[in-house]
Amino acid sequence: MATLTLQIDNSSILEKVKDVLSLIQGVHIISINRNTAIDNIPNDTTLSAMKEAESDNDAGSVDTSSLQAFINSMN
Repeated sequence: MATLTLQIDNSSILEKVKDVLSLIQGVHIISINRNTAIDNIPNDTTLSAMKEAESDNDAGSVDTSSLQAFINSMN
């Protein structure tokens, strides 16, 4: 399954686009008229990473000298 996100700045064509897309077999419209402010809210993973970064728990340095060193430093 693939996801396609459309941003339609012209609200007058929104219903027409929705109608055309709903006619295509296999296309499901998940949401319409999403508030752009909602898009700016970090998801749970991002919030967790932000809290970790703000805490006193230092994850240590990341070694980028080579791919293997990078992978090893992530453990």
